[in-house]
Amino acid sequence: TSWDVWSHGHAPMELYGELGTVFLPDPNFFGGDVRVTDAAKPVKKLPKWKHPFGVPNQMHSHGMMANYRTAGLADMALAIAEGRPHRCSMELALHAVDVMTGMLRSGASGKFVAMQTTCERPAALGVKEAEGLLAKKKGLLAKKK
Repeated sequence: TSWDVWSHGHAPMELYGELGTVFLPDPNFFGGDVRVTDAAKPVKKLPKWKHPFGVPNQMHSHGMMANYRTAGLADMALAIAEGRPHRCSMELALHAVDVMTGMLRSGASGKFVAMQTTCERPAALGVKEAEGLLAKKKGLLAKKK
């Protein structure tokens, strides 16, 4: 996977496994088609998740895109303000680095590399939380006018 090229023939992310392949849309945006195939079956699109951040809101060279790139930061700021844990914890960040460097070590050695860390998977930013963030944004924009 590379995000450093302007034009290529691959999906932004393709995950290959023993039983099939998952084709993922550009992770810089929300929305887009997730396609899967298993063994010799044709590729099929998975049903879209009805989520507020999947609604296209910004024009790009390829048409309208769902661009909510600051949603994670807004969710973190709100969590800090409300005194609750945020989804992007230090444990998650450390584990992500452990996984990425583990893949590099495994690729270089050709051997299995055990992870040294673990973390609890954060809850997904659900529909109600996303709607709440969008409502707060609209309220802040209205105050600026």
